[in-house]
Amino acid sequence: MKIELDENDTWQNSHYVFELTPSDGTKYTVQVTPALYGGLNVICNESSLWRWHGEGDLKFLCGDDNQYTCRAIVRIMMYHDRRMIEIEEMKE
Repeated sequence: MKIELDENDTWQNSHYVFELTPSDGTKYTVQVTPALYGGLNVICNESSLWRWHGEGDLKFLCGDDNQYTCRAIVRIMMYHDRRMIEIEEMKE
């Protein structure tokens, strides 16, 4: 997986550009922001909105819904969660 990061000081706000390997060549742009009522809103390729609650719990909200995008979002959000834990541990 190749990932480019544009990090924000607020730990939950993140922007990722990635391509899974092996892959069909699809590139994903994902923006992550806190959701008003819990979890994280995940905007993928500016064409679908999802809500992430961690540990593989992903809910489709609107836009383009397909299994490949769902799997890709779960992978990048698992990476996001691990990265957030590492950042918090470095602060201690």
